[in-house]
Formats: sequence, structure tokens, C-alpha cells
Amino acid sequence: MEPENEYNKPLKGIAEKNQPGRSRGAYIGLAIALLFALPLFQFYGGFGYIASLFEREPVRVIEVSQTPEPVEPADVEPEQQAKVVPSREHVLDPDGGDFQQVKPLGNLEPLKPLPTPPPKAPIRRQEQGLAHLPDEELAERGATGVIPKRSKDGLRAMDVYSRQADTEGNFGVARVVLVIGGMGISQTSTHQAVQNLPPSVTLAFAPYGNSLKRWMQDSRKKGHELLLQIPMEPIDYPQNNPGPHTLKANANLQENIANLHWSMSRISNYVGVMNYLGNNLLTQPASLAPIFAEFSKRGLLFFEDGTVKNSVGAGVAIKELLPYAKGHILLDNVRSRAAIGEKLIKLAEQAKRTGLAIGVGNAFPDTIDLVAQFAQQAKQNGIEITPISAIVNDPEK
Repeated sequence: MEPENEYNKPLKGIAEKNQPGRSRGAYIGLAIALLFALPLFQFYGGFGYIASLFEREPVRVIEVSQTPEPVEPADVEPEQQAKVVPSREHVLDPDGGDFQQVKPLGNLEPLKPLPTPPPKAPIRRQEQGLAHLPDEELAERGATGVIPKRSKDGLRAMDVYSRQADTEGNFGVARVVLVIGGMGISQTSTHQAVQNLPPSVTLAFAPYGNSLKRWMQDSRKKGHELLLQIPMEPIDYPQNNPGPHTLKANANLQENIANLHWSMSRISNYVGVMNYLGNNLLTQPASLAPIFAEFSKRGLLFFEDGTVKNSVGAGVAIKELLPYAKGHILLDNVRSRAAIGEKLIKLAEQAKRTGLAIGVGNAFPDTIDLVAQFAQQAKQNGIEITPISAIVNDPEK
């Protein structure tokens, strides 16, 4: 026989209970217990008593009002009104218990819908046959002549007078922007630029030129996008003087705005403005901000030629919601054909490496000649010449 231990003891007990002799004794004991319990069962009413144990009172639900009870201001101190606990009612739970239901306070208000943002103004460009004529909706008569403004429905000069890019969107195109400034100063060079440069090249006019209206119209008829150069104070002013009506860092706002409007009234149909010098003004954010705000309000972009190393123009433009771009390479700061050619090669290399390169030059005969050759060969070299308005950082788009 297997010795008894802690592991086989329970199993052994179960085996003994299943033996036949033990089962007959259990039945006899059960019969005797029932014999004595029968009189007590009859005394308490038999099955009627058992049925009563399952009977329950019907559930009574107390209806809770949704209208809050008013709280008198005199009963609650002002500083404690936010701590008032809502009244509660006990409601019988159908399962026999109870739970507490909180009455609504009644002081909740529906959320107000967010304001609908104003729709973006659609881009409506001038028809080519009318590109040389100012849009009356974008013109305002100032003290010194007509200056640009936004139309009543939000149209901007930088859109209406813009040239559509050959490729829109980012599709891996190597884009080059070419801006030629100083237009209108030399009649010969201005004529050469308008006739020889392809319309994808952006032309920037100085406010001191001659026959500006005629040159503006000829440029627009050819399809060029235009900028207006604004004289700005350099560090060595007045020894280095950009000319009359220069915007200065220490001038009051009224004086600067008056000078600005004089320059802006010299031509029309331009998408934006561009600095001429300005390595003092462009480093003074307090003086620059109201000028940039004026550009933004009138629907213009600002192009910085890249000559000012410590300029704050980009940061101020973001704050004033002004469309902005900055030049990368100065093409003719060294006035030789070899140097200009090398700069154009660097411009193409940067465009293919980064997708965008902006070159800035002046209306010098050699610059115009070499830029014209570069632009004519651009497509076969895998480069697209793009107008300035197509690449600015525009907060409204």
C-alpha cells in the first residue's frame, strides 16, 4: 500500500467517498433528515412561504426635474458661488439598491462657432493686351501722383501685375530668378534690356529715370514683371547719397511715408518694391516696420537685393505679413564679362543643387548681354527662368 502523505491524502479521500458502502449510508441519513423537516415545512405554510420569498414590491422611480432650483444670491457669498454643490435626489435602482443622480446646474452655454476666415482673394492677372495700363481698382490718387492700393475685394498689385510662372508648384524644377535693376537711368541700356531680355526676366526701375511711363509700358507689353527701386539710407549717408526722397532711419514716420509715396507714384503696374542701398535703414527694425507695413497694406511684395549682410528685413517682413524674398548672388559687383559669366555659372549650379537661385544685376551693357544669352540657353540646360512673384514667401498663400 502506498504510504500516506500531503500530496495523496485528498485524492485518497475522494476515492473512499466513491466506495459503494459509504454511498448507502449517506442515503439513509438524508431520508431521516427529511422525515424530521416535514412537520416544520407544513407549519410555515409549505410552498406558499417559499413563493413569498421571491415576491418583491414594485419599483417606484422618482422623477427628477431638469429645471435647476434657483440659488438666492443672499444665501451664498460671492466668492463661494462657484463652489455651490448641485442638489441630488435618491432614485431607486431596479436591482434593489439606490444611486444618486446629479441635477444639471443650468448655467452651461453652447459653444460659439469659430469665426469663418475671410475667403482668399482670387488671382486675377491683367490680359496681355491691357498689361501696360494701370488697373483702376488698384490705383489711389496721392499727393504726388497715383500710388498702388488693394482693391475693395482684396486684389493685390503683386497678383494682378504678375507674370505666371512656366511651372507652378514644386516638381523638382531648377528655378532661376533674374532681377535687373537701374532701369530708366540710361536710355540706351534700358532700350537694350527691354528688347533683348526674355519676358521671364524681372526688371526693376529707379524712380529718378527719364521717360519712365514709356519704358514701363514697353516692358509690360513685352510681358516683363516689374519692381520699383526705393532709395534707402546707407551707413555713410549723406556722403553716399542715394538721391532725393531717401528713406532714413532717424526720420519721423510722416516724412518717410511722404518720400515713399513720391517714389511709388513715379511708375505703375509693378508687383513690388526693391531696396536701393539701405545698409543703415535695413538694420533698424523700429524704423523699417512701419515702412514694411505700408507695403503690405498696399498689396506689394518686397525684394531685398542681398547687399546688406546684417539686414533684419526677413524678420520684419514676417511680423508685418509682407511677401518677401532676398537675392542670393550679385552678378556684376565686379564689372567684367569674365566675372559676370562665372557668377551666372554659380547661379545655375545653385539652382540645380537647391531648386532655386536668385541673381541680381544692373542695366549695364555687358550684364544685359550675358544675362540674355544665359536666359536663352536656360531651358536646354535644365533651368527655368521664373518671375520674382512666383517664389516670394507670401503669408497670404
